[in-house]
Amino acid sequence: MPDESSGRVDITMTNRGSTTCSATGFAGVDIKDADHTTAPIEAGRAQPRVTTLERGDTAVFNLAYEIDNSGESMASPTRILVTPPNETHTVTLKWPAGAGQIKGAYTDVQVYPTHTTK
Repeated sequence: MPDESSGRVDITMTNRGSTTCSATGFAGVDIKDADHTTAPIEAGRAQPRVTTLERGDTAVFNLAYEIDNSGESMASPTRILVTPPNETHTVTLKWPAGAGQIKGAYTDVQVYPTHTTK
């Protein structure tokens, strides 16, 4: 669970297709900043898990970062661009309102592998 110095954004994916799918590994993630630049986010060190989703099942992956409590963060994320594992289409999500400010650069944010929520 995040604390005052550890930030985490959880992103949930649902299989809305008619067949079973695999979401194994890491999602592709870019963060779009208020100045409209986009930065790719690197995969963390966690080991990917086999994640098979039946129709209607959900999986989650996380973005983790250190929170800047100084009030001087230079990061101003507005959007998260996500390409799910084994997919080629990208989904654009709003950066969550209430997420702590990112300490350092977007290169300090890490993506953790997809896992089921069951």
